[in-house]
Amino acid sequence: MLRAELVNPFVEGAIVFFKHEMGIDISRDKPTIESCHSTPGDVTVLTGVTGDTEGIVLYSMNSRTAKNIASELIGSPVPLYDQMAESALAEMGNIITGQAAARLEQMGYTCKLSPPALITGEGALISAVNLNMLVIPLVLGNLGSLSIYVALRDKLKEEARH
Repeated sequence: MLRAELVNPFVEGAIVFFKHEMGIDISRDKPTIESCHSTPGDVTVLTGVTGDTEGIVLYSMNSRTAKNIASELIGSPVPLYDQMAESALAEMGNIITGQAAARLEQMGYTCKLSPPALITGEGALISAVNLNMLVIPLVLGNLGSLSIYVALRDKLKEEARH
């Protein structure tokens, strides 16, 4: 079962990144739980988390939002989705997840992160099993919307039960 204390650092990381570092208005819609085994959007940044908590985190968006975010990060328009845009989006995922991992460490969870993987194309298989993921939709001002998909398990709590 996903617990808010494991998910909130990812939302907080996104708020810090978009609002405070980029100056983008950000709001969040109501979270949902979805069963997912493939990428939900046109562009998805996937990061693995291991340690006291383990699983995956996805940052998923449509191609228009991806181009808009990349344009803001690069500082010039991105008319075509290219390697520079991919690098900027992977770095976005790295920064947000890194901030979340630092917050989890402050809460007593050791975390290691995999380098972000960027997946283009909706429906790419990410797991042979359906994962229950908490989905947090974010509206990023005029850039578009991005959803954070979190599937983490708390190994510390599970080991304490056994």
